[in-house]
Amino acid sequence: MLQKRKELKKCLKSLDELQKELSKRKTQKKLLCYMDKLNQLKSEVDKREGPRDGRFPIGESLKLPHLIKCPQYTIRFADLDNCGRELVEDALNARCNAYAPYSNFKVGAAFRTNCGRVFTGCNVENVAFTPGCCAERTALVKGISEGFKCYNAGAVVAFHESGYSTPCGVCRQFIQEFAKSDIPIYVAQAPELSTKLPAFDDDDEVLVTSIYNLLPHSFTTFTDKKG
Repeated sequence: MLQKRKELKKCLKSLDELQKELSKRKTQKKLLCYMDKLNQLKSEVDKREGPRDGRFPIGESLKLPHLIKCPQYTIRFADLDNCGRELVEDALNARCNAYAPYSNFKVGAAFRTNCGRVFTGCNVENVAFTPGCCAERTALVKGISEGFKCYNAGAVVAFHESGYSTPCGVCRQFIQEFAKSDIPIYVAQAPELSTKLPAFDDDDEVLVTSIYNLLPHSFTTFTDKKG
């Protein structure tokens, strides 16, 4: 009988310890729940009060379009997809026809329509400078004049010893006019060779950017583009 009482006492003690542990766990769970709510409230208060320096991230602005951008990266010419490789090569070939007697800075461009047709262009200078036309706009105007107003990719090729030559500001605005969404822009450094048929090496680096990355805040009337 004494042995049973000892066992009962031991069981009651174990039960009491389990109840305390359970109570402790419940208390801890409640505490975590309260801490989570407190953090949520703090986040909401901080959002309403704004940053102390008065600067808000532009991603929170309701007056700016938050566009989905294509990724940016560099890649070996040999590793380009077929679309990028074809456009870069077409732009390089178009560069051969550049008329740049005043700057000697030759540029070639190529743009692919939504139906797959490619239009190329080169820069055309003028002694009065302002009447000249950039390669990007030359290519696009050729396509637009034939009824093609939607493009899904483009390429620009020029030679500058310091690196890539991306489209100028005017051309960026012009390209975006005819891009219904973000489109990749392949930018390559032209090989400066004396041969009539220049070509890229497999290891030549190509910049893959996009029109939204090049011009994140373009001029717009906030009306839907048509046609």
